Amino acid sequence: MKRRSTISVLLCLGAGLLAGCSPYESEAGHVTRTDLVGHWRASGLCDSSLTLEEDGSAEVKRWPMDFDYMNGRITQRESGKAAWTLGSFRGEQSFRVETESANELLMLLEDDGRLVLLQIPGRDPDNSIGCRFKRIDRQKFN
Repeated sequence: MKRRSTISVLLCLGAGLLAGCSPYESEAGHVTRTDLVGHWRASGLCDSSLTLEEDGSAEVKRWPMDFDYMNGRITQRESGKAAWTLGSFRGEQSFRVETESANELLMLLEDDGRLVLLQIPGRDPDNSIGCRFKRIDRQKFN
């Protein structure tokens, strides 16, 4: 987890806008399940939504699955039922979304008091984009 977080942060810092990250974002700490339940949206090229329910169920719409770096476009999407988990390992929080065809680890970031979920679609995080999901039904967390 720490290696993945470090890679993602370096990706954000190195690729800036391409990765969809802001230099003002930092890893969010002490995120609770209540902080995550609700409706989330990633705009721009990602154009996707995620709804997280209290019972761990979820729904994804136009969930980015793969990215074509050479052509700069998302090449595969998924919509439907999903599940989510929030856990911790050795003091590090982990947030996962499991769709019918993928089990993805998303980064929990904080930007100006707002929780941001960072998804990096595809098999190669070095040649992808960052989909920044922002909560659309509540702005602040913690």
